Amino acid sequence: MRLIGYGGDRIKQKLFLSVLLLFGVALLLNVNSVSAANATGIHTSPKVVAVDPANNAIIQKSQNIKVKFNESIKSGNNYVELKHGNVLISTKKTVNGNTLTITPSTTLSTNYKYTLILHSGSVTSITGDKIGVYTTSFTVSQLTLAQMKDGLKRAQTFYNTNYRLPNYVSYGDTKISITTFQKIIATQGLKINTTTVVKSSNSDIDSSVATIMKGASKYSYSHSASTAEAMERNGAGDCWAMSDYLYKKMRAAGIHSRIIQYPTRYASNHRSVQYLENGSWVDAPYRTYFSTDMFNNTQSYGTVIAKC
Repeated sequence: MRLIGYGGDRIKQKLFLSVLLLFGVALLLNVNSVSAANATGIHTSPKVVAVDPANNAIIQKSQNIKVKFNESIKSGNNYVELKHGNVLISTKKTVNGNTLTITPSTTLSTNYKYTLILHSGSVTSITGDKIGVYTTSFTVSQLTLAQMKDGLKRAQTFYNTNYRLPNYVSYGDTKISITTFQKIIATQGLKINTTTVVKSSNSDIDSSVATIMKGASKYSYSHSASTAEAMERNGAGDCWAMSDYLYKKMRAAGIHSRIIQYPTRYASNHRSVQYLENGSWVDAPYRTYFSTDMFNNTQSYGTVIAKC
């Protein structure tokens, strides 16, 4: 009986030692894994969580730029770059907690889009982890984006009507020259569409108008037709028919033209044609080519009936 008891005690002792050994191995493995994790980088690079001015913002006047990170930071050994186009702006950077402040050495000029670049390593975490390259942009402008779009719409309408740019764009009592306005809207990738007009020399226009007027001079005045097609069939037509004819011929020749309507001593709805030359509307030379004065223009303004 004593031998059996003695053997049981030894088995218990071996089992206890085995459990103790397994616990020690597990503890050792856990310590090693934590050490390995610390060695291979639990620390990560600081991340930008906010910037003022916000990316692509439009601000009314110059200000410092503040970049906020998700953790405390310190200044690194790489540089910060602020520029508009290829023009570099001198700056000073300061760090307070998790915020980097960029102070321009001079007041930022209006009507420019600025780009801020934080180069890799320009800022690090407290433990030395470098940030990656970070870029943000903003515009300093006297106009908001809504005002830019409103002015663009008005300038485009003016151009489509007159085939030239306005001299300025107005906002209340403030007038902005068209050159400055185009520079302002360009910061947001906006521009006035001026590609629809095909420019012709004055001699080309005059030659084409002369050819068209000579062709029209064979038609006499009559109340029998009020459209170009009817006048061509009948050989005669009224001022509406002649205006329709001249307008269509000029349009086909690539000449910007329009029909205007106004009252005369003969009728309340007389029509004549004008064409665009050097940015101004010029009356068709009726008196040079027609013996009758029934087609003649009697004034140079009126209600625009058609325009191309």
